[in-house]
Amino acid sequence: MADIPEFPERFNMASYFVDSNLEAGRGGKVAIHYEGRRITFQQAFENVNRAGNGLLALGLQPEQRVLTALHDRPEFAYFWFGAIKVGGVATQINPLLPTEDFAYYLNYTKAPIAAVDAEALEKFIPALNEARYLKHVVVVGDAASHPLPRGITMHAWDDWLAGQSQKLTPADTSKDDPSVWLFTSGTTGHSKGAVHFHFHFPYNTEVYAKRFIGMRESDITVSGPRLFFGYATGTNLMFPWAVGASTVLFPDRPTPERLFELVQKHKCTVLTNVPTLINKMLAHEGARPDLSTLRFMWSAGEALPKDLHERWEAMHGVPIIDGIGSAESFHIYISNRPGDVRPGSLGKLVPGYTARLTDDEGKPVAQGDVGTLWIGGDSAALYYHNAYAKSKEHLRGGWIVSGDKFRQDDDGYWYYEGRGDDLIKSGGIYVSPLEVENCLMQHSAVKECCVIGKKDEAGLEKPFAIVVPQNETGAGSASDREALAKALIDHCKQKLVRYKAPHGVAFSDKPLPRNDRDKIDRKALRKEYSS
Repeated sequence: MADIPEFPERFNMASYFVDSNLEAGRGGKVAIHYEGRRITFQQAFENVNRAGNGLLALGLQPEQRVLTALHDRPEFAYFWFGAIKVGGVATQINPLLPTEDFAYYLNYTKAPIAAVDAEALEKFIPALNEARYLKHVVVVGDAASHPLPRGITMHAWDDWLAGQSQKLTPADTSKDDPSVWLFTSGTTGHSKGAVHFHFHFPYNTEVYAKRFIGMRESDITVSGPRLFFGYATGTNLMFPWAVGASTVLFPDRPTPERLFELVQKHKCTVLTNVPTLINKMLAHEGARPDLSTLRFMWSAGEALPKDLHERWEAMHGVPIIDGIGSAESFHIYISNRPGDVRPGSLGKLVPGYTARLTDDEGKPVAQGDVGTLWIGGDSAALYYHNAYAKSKEHLRGGWIVSGDKFRQDDDGYWYYEGRGDDLIKSGGIYVSPLEVENCLMQHSAVKECCVIGKKDEAGLEKPFAIVVPQNETGAGSASDREALAKALIDHCKQKLVRYKAPHGVAFSDKPLPRNDRDKIDRKALRKEYSS
């Protein structure tokens, strides 16, 4: 294995990402571009310290969880890093969740303090009636006063920080103390918190962001995925700050128009993205944006179809760095890299991680065959909070065994074939739904699609496609839909082995359902269409 980064026994990850920039003499450099403001590393350092002191003043104890439900704004960074710096454990969730999910996370984390965007209060406040542990809510943005359950106090952000010292000595934490929970995608029931220690995120930053990708101090980053998603917390906050680069934050919805505007305005060099948004950016009508300042664009979070990859590079000439990571690993462990991109693949194993592929009996598979991925490395979470059985199944002594299926070609490039429970066994042979979806996406009539297993009239499982037509093609008469379905099936039979082609097609006149990480919700579609 490559040279492994080492960290001292007494170590605080907030110092690694925040304080280090002042120690390197970058206090006057821009850390955050936000809504016309230029916030320096000195200002960010002081505000992280003030937030940390504010949390201590509210009674935060070592290793207590702190819940962040904020849009992408400077306060996210201050509150999140402030909690870690004083020895708390940072957790982050989507500020657009429904009330029942807010109630779940408040009680699951047992957080005594939460920071919430004013826009989220309408759905957040009702959840407080069920919150058994929360004592303080810090509100960012303009908010009217709300009646709160007894024992819970609301604080306005500016008032809360008023008078707090800009000086703060980091808590005397061990590198092996808990620092962050990253939540799983929650495709099967409620999300669980993968527990990470203080050195996990710096470890991945060293081996992936710095060594493998080559992040630079001169970089300016911007992201479509939001900061509550660990993928973006890494690429658009921790990675740039680790090298003294600048990040662009914005609180509103990441539309193609907004991202194009920000890339051009700030001359961004790195864009974080997901395939769904990449597809929307390709479909954007109007003048072609100038993306010439971009060195590369990250893609992760869901499988990137090869056709989508090639269309993007043909149109914009910006390399896509596709890779895969997880809440359990903190970040990406298999990736393409600048100068070494193979469309359709996830790239190569990041030095500092180890990987193996096994069959259903746990035996190694032959090169080129599909197997279950085991990934090891020093950013691996050791357990899920309050989920012993799940921890035993997926986190095995430094190995992460998620059930994802991969194959590796003779050149060392890795290919994602889907989750084990997503694979379709048709005629005794496994079919990857991703391969069929990639084929369907090459047809001009397809806007988005999902392939699931569905039993035929003989009770045999076969591939079945749910398709959102492009420009409502096929959404007309029954005969139009029948003709388009046949055309799509024939298209797949021409490009794939015939048994992999869908045996049926259903058309949806609305976007396919997605979870809060913007991944297609296969579970919901199986429930709706499998009968």
